[in-house]
Amino acid sequence: MTEAPLTTLSIRDRFEIDGQFVARRLEERDVAIVAPAFSDPGIGGENGMPPFGEEELYAVVRDLLPKLQERGVLLPYVIEDTENGSIVGGVTLRHLDPMRGVIEVGYWLLAEARGRGLATNAVRAVAREVFASGLWRLEAHVRIGNDASDRVLERAGFTREGTKRRYLRHDGERVDASVYSLLADE
Repeated sequence: MTEAPLTTLSIRDRFEIDGQFVARRLEERDVAIVAPAFSDPGIGGENGMPPFGEEELYAVVRDLLPKLQERGVLLPYVIEDTENGSIVGGVTLRHLDPMRGVIEVGYWLLAEARGRGLATNAVRAVAREVFASGLWRLEAHVRIGNDASDRVLERAGFTREGTKRRYLRHDGERVDASVYSLLADE
């Protein structure tokens, strides 16, 4: 099978995760709710999110994000509870490599949304969207020792491939990361 490189990335702005939750593109109206996650070491520190304050994040969403989305560099989604409209976390696609048909996924949940399988369901939903768009490979990088994130990816069907040395930043240091992947035909 010969694969042509992607010329555009066609991932929907909103898609269902399960019967109660949807993922939708991050908007300015979400900033006040998600900004604290950027400074939470258990979320932002694990997900590689820069420690933006609320005003910085407003500026990024308004001025920079549209350009990053257009190039496939950063596609952030919030996870929204359809019953009450609350935001409980996020999932992000980043670092599109159209030549190889690869994109990376990251995810985070607020403390009250953890432990219910939502992160696993969100990653599975993102995988369906990614593969439906014509991409071949979905990757994730997890700090060695982040067992909860390892379990999310394993339950979502990803395979651990190896270690990238000093790949992530965590607590002001460079740390090793496990590399996970899921392929379109798995």
